[in-house]
Amino acid sequence: MSEQFDVAIVGAGPGASMAAYCLAQAGLSVIMFERGDAPGSKAMFGGVLYTPILEQFFPDFVTEGCVERHVVEKRFGLLAEADEIAVGFRFLSFEPPYYNHSFTGLRARFDRWLAGKAEAAGAVLVTSTVVDEVIRADGRVVGVRARREGGDVRANVVIAADGANSLLAKQAGLRKELPLSVILGIKEVVSLPREVIEDRFNLEGNEGVALEYLGGAAVKGSMGAAFIYTNRDTLSVGLGCPLHALQDLKEQPHELLNHFKQHPAVRRLLRGTTPEEYCAHLIPELGPADLPAMVTDGMLVIGGAAGLINANPMFHEGTNMAMASGILAARVIIDAHKRGDFSAASLAGYETALRQSFAWQDMARYQRLTRMAAQQPEMFARYPYEFARMAKMLMTVRATGNDFQVPKRQLELDVLDHFLAQIGVFSFARQMADMARAML
Repeated sequence: MSEQFDVAIVGAGPGASMAAYCLAQAGLSVIMFERGDAPGSKAMFGGVLYTPILEQFFPDFVTEGCVERHVVEKRFGLLAEADEIAVGFRFLSFEPPYYNHSFTGLRARFDRWLAGKAEAAGAVLVTSTVVDEVIRADGRVVGVRARREGGDVRANVVIAADGANSLLAKQAGLRKELPLSVILGIKEVVSLPREVIEDRFNLEGNEGVALEYLGGAAVKGSMGAAFIYTNRDTLSVGLGCPLHALQDLKEQPHELLNHFKQHPAVRRLLRGTTPEEYCAHLIPELGPADLPAMVTDGMLVIGGAAGLINANPMFHEGTNMAMASGILAARVIIDAHKRGDFSAASLAGYETALRQSFAWQDMARYQRLTRMAAQQPEMFARYPYEFARMAKMLMTVRATGNDFQVPKRQLELDVLDHFLAQIGVFSFARQMADMARAML
């Protein structure tokens, strides 16, 4: 192993691999460290992968086996004790090969594929290696120290791409301790024959479904969300909950996941499955004061280490945001290499470009929405149950004396009475106004 590289990247996730690919394509020497046995082996992903970036760089990605199914349906549900109300969207008119640039994926498969593209471009990948320390000289970062023989590697620039709990960014003084707003994601991959998946979820060919469940019985009334995504011959089943919510619940993560899996509406979708994989991972749901510094002399922070996540259940995205940050970081480093200047001032264009990108704009916008929701716990603890009760009241066919059946007008009035008694017009209107302001 050469001890000197133009760029050393710690982590081999999607953001790291895209940065490595772009840098290697430009002729820079790049080394990428992965602490797992292979890229993706330590990663967790729900998930839906949004692919406009992939299409620009690798237009044949659909046929190369790195994604699972294209998503034709998204459904959002609220679970009460034994009931579910849901709204869904099924779009069959998006055209191949990219459909709506929305695919289910498995990180173990996707990350290996993308890291392979970086290696083919000339990047060096080193696996089973932990890096948790930067090397400094003359007040700037000049490399990293890996836990292996001859582990000191010098580099003009170091990219921290080591996830939400970035040890490298912390060791370099770029971030503080993680707050309790950080989300713990828990996921199981369970196998089910392909034909059963397609029959059970009303799919044809390589179509897929993403199911999201917000608050309520899905996460025992705490702030959080659960999900089911269809892969080729497996399902991704999991949930995400802030650490403070888990602390309040006094629940072990696997107990909360099992509770979700046993809900009557969920259990039917999972019948006949066989557990194949279990994982847990921190998801960087950070407020503005908790975000790390993105740049210092000789170092940049990208992806989850930079807090780039959109935790809104409508989208649940982060992989594409990480890839965007890796590309933007690579472009700035290439320009810095031409100048021979790797100071913070020279690398500052990365943060400028990042703040102008969709990744930062979406993160900042939905951060506001998440913080607002955290201040309204009833949205998770009470509303899913109350809305389910009101829907059940409205749809209940009730017999009565001489009129045979309760008129629908009476059912509507009963629902209105329940709404006024349990939620209230003014409090609900105020919360909706708060939500609208948070999304401006």
